[in-house]
Amino acid sequence: MSVQVVRFSTDAERTPEVENAIGALFAALENAAPTGVEYTAVRVGEGAEFLLTLRLADGAANPLLQLPEALTFRAKVAEWAGSPVPPQPVTVLGRYAR
Repeated sequence: MSVQVVRFSTDAERTPEVENAIGALFAALENAAPTGVEYTAVRVGEGAEFLLTLRLADGAANPLLQLPEALTFRAKVAEWAGSPVPPQPVTVLGRYAR
């Protein structure tokens, strides 16, 4: 499994804009219905910090790279954060799923 994380902060007044964009992105993802992918978006606490986690099955291509809404969202993240925020690979040390 491959896991990537994007974490960014923005101005508090932009929080609704970010949340609406996340909603649109997930609607597009649901419509495209790719397999072998788990994508999660959260807001950290009550602030304006967001965490996006992408898990891909071994050998699976990243379907977000083919989704126009995801590419638009990625460009908006750079605007919200004030600079580009590249995905960072992470090493999963433990995971429980049932």
